[in-house]
Amino acid sequence: MLQQPELLPEKEVDVLKVAHHGSKTSTSPEWLDYWKPKLALISAGVNNRYGHPSPDILERLEQRQIPVLRTDLLGEVEVQVKNGNISYRSKM
Repeated sequence: MLQQPELLPEKEVDVLKVAHHGSKTSTSPEWLDYWKPKLALISAGVNNRYGHPSPDILERLEQRQIPVLRTDLLGEVEVQVKNGNISYRSKM
């Protein structure tokens, strides 16, 4: 989609659900730079055999100062966006 940027709206997002459990190729730097998420959510199982989320993805997010919520660390995560404020709660 980023090969045809005219098809995408100019927009920032509050929460980005990182694709494919945070695999190495799931979320490109260009994608993050385009959408500028305020928060990233990664759904991955504890000690999964694929090593998700990838350290590369976590580093990409950290470089952009995007806070990350991970289900492998927090369990079930519920995110609420209200009046521009983001809150969450988690349950193992």
